[in-house]
Amino acid sequence: MKALIIKDLLFIKGSWKNLLVLFIGSLLISVALGNYLLAMVCVPVWLLASGINTFQTDEFYNTESYTLSFPLTRKKIVLSKYLFSLVMLVIATWIGLIIYAIVALIIRPGFNGLNTDMIKYLIMLELASLIVDAVFYPVIYKFGCEKSRLVLMSIIMLLLGIAAIISAYINTHDIKIDLTNFVNFIQDNGVFAVAGITIVTLIISYFLSVKFYKKKDY
Repeated sequence: MKALIIKDLLFIKGSWKNLLVLFIGSLLISVALGNYLLAMVCVPVWLLASGINTFQTDEFYNTESYTLSFPLTRKKIVLSKYLFSLVMLVIATWIGLIIYAIVALIIRPGFNGLNTDMIKYLIMLELASLIVDAVFYPVIYKFGCEKSRLVLMSIIMLLLGIAAIISAYINTHDIKIDLTNFVNFIQDNGVFAVAGITIVTLIISYFLSVKFYKKKDY
């Protein structure tokens, strides 16, 4: 199982040039905006989203044909993907903190450009990225990479349609919604709330992925 995690890490290592370009681009935009949150979160979020890209790489190189020949159960093969995502969470957090320290020591922006609240936003965005991975993984194990895009796009369009209908209903009936308490709750407890949702989502996602992968024929 360790070999499977290392395989996916090597895939990330091979894309370091793309990460460098991504960081430079986000840094330049941050300098122009006078706010360095984008520079902090861009690379870490991309790293956490890379778990989905590893499925595409495995499919392209037909990795499953020899992975299943390993003395590993399908349950452990699935577990390796989730462990990879958790490893990337640790790596992404460290990279985000390093970027924060570099910007603070070298560029030295004011409070509006860089503050400790941004570390909280970094963690929340990373956890949100894990939730996205948790949603994608079972769908990919069920339908494969190509079909999963259509399935998830359909789900996204459905959710957007429902949101549009609700928004239109609220505007039509002139309904007033006070979001002050919600915003305050997110600011005070956002990290813990998103962490709780992430843990539950990952657990459900893992068991669904195992179920789908066990039924899959190669």
